[in-house]
Amino acid sequence: MAQRRSTSLASRAIGRTRQIVVVGLAVMIAVALVFVDRRPIGDAENVDAGPSSVPEFRRDAKASTWFCPGVVGNDDSIGGSLIIANAGETPVGGTITRFFVDGAARQQRFAVPARSSLEVDALAGVSSPFVSALVESQGAAVAVEQRTTHRAGNAVASCASAPAGSWHLADGFTGADSIDNVVVTNPSLDSAILDISFVTSIGERSPQSLKGVVIPPESVRVFDLASLDARNEAIAAVSVRASVGRVVVGRSQHYLGRGRLGYTMSLASSLTGSRWFFADGEKAAGVAEEYVIYNPSTSDQQLTFIIAGDDGVAIDPIVVTASAKRVTKFAPAGLTALPEGRYSVIVSAVAALAGAGAADGVVIERVTTREQGKNVASAVLLGAPRAATSWIAPAGVAVDVGDSIRVFNPGSQPATFRVTYLGPAGNVAVTGYEEVSLAPGASTSVQLGAETATSAVSVIANEPVVVQRRVPRGPKQPVNGVAPLIAVVESSTP
Repeated sequence: MAQRRSTSLASRAIGRTRQIVVVGLAVMIAVALVFVDRRPIGDAENVDAGPSSVPEFRRDAKASTWFCPGVVGNDDSIGGSLIIANAGETPVGGTITRFFVDGAARQQRFAVPARSSLEVDALAGVSSPFVSALVESQGAAVAVEQRTTHRAGNAVASCASAPAGSWHLADGFTGADSIDNVVVTNPSLDSAILDISFVTSIGERSPQSLKGVVIPPESVRVFDLASLDARNEAIAAVSVRASVGRVVVGRSQHYLGRGRLGYTMSLASSLTGSRWFFADGEKAAGVAEEYVIYNPSTSDQQLTFIIAGDDGVAIDPIVVTASAKRVTKFAPAGLTALPEGRYSVIVSAVAALAGAGAADGVVIERVTTREQGKNVASAVLLGAPRAATSWIAPAGVAVDVGDSIRVFNPGSQPATFRVTYLGPAGNVAVTGYEEVSLAPGASTSVQLGAETATSAVSVIANEPVVVQRRVPRGPKQPVNGVAPLIAVVESSTP
């Protein structure tokens, strides 16, 4: 069985590589955006360009494979679950393979009834510093996410739809002895060999101890940044590059002070990108937001930030230079031209040196710290590198808040979208959101009720949109967290 699984993973990876299309217009688009003069943000074209660095759900596939980044497994106060959503008309079965820091991988069978979701214990009673998982279905595709239940606040993380040879994390934080663990999983039957580097406020570091690191087959390795001479750092970006094999990388952060509190667990980005989208920015009292830009390339990148309110009208473009091998931070709250309220962002990158050609790309994460009464919580969200006409949130969303979901139309054409949740008879339209119009460049909030609290939620549009969501952090945590959704594509999509 193990040999068949290895062959299956390899063939899927080859197929996915052939499907990636690199669009050469990205540079011209980014340059054109510089000349926008307070016109609707939606005048940007080709919003769906470029390869995807985030998970994709191929709904019409005959099988699916998901690599979940890991849950702390040696602390009785911390737990986790895998949420498996089956929107199809027939039951779906499959296998969960769990990987540990030490010990052999273990397999478990699962079955999800038609038009329903299954929540499975991510740890299954095993003790390990981290436990990661591979979820494989047969006969039909399922969508999978991971939830961590943490005393400092729960977190929902995406699971990768394929391992990769390189991964990047823009944000990292060890201030006030906060815990920042980089979790690397090798799901293959062969060893992987990695080179790991990280960037702090003084520049890039590539310790000899992090070169040629061997990750045994079907195992997990954890790298504590504080123990790698990155203690009490407000900047700690990471690059993981495999010279042999392919891996999956996640980041577990427990914030303990110096402006941040709470817990986050997230999947790294497997690619850099020249376009990044954010649907749910907010300028308000008690909200501190900054965009953390990591440029792992050897050339400076010039970034153009197009920022607009819900009406889609942008303020003057902001140009930010992201220096090579460094982390750059940008906080829109300091812009006097940006009014208080919700806003969306498109970031486009070009090489800063004239005549240098296309940008190598960057990775951008947004860090938001919210105060609500005496409660403070920080959350990190990787931007969306593309828009899509369909999105799914297997683990659901935060309910009874005004911004359960944020939808952004970054294109030049009006969009119409609807919101559904997975019920016993299939997808059910959410009352009031059966058909919502969204002008070019505009954004809007969606408020969802209790019926969506434990159900997979979908957003379907006639034009590519960007969707991001709030997620609950637990009954005793009034400040919600954030999480991306999974882009839904057809298997025939190039």
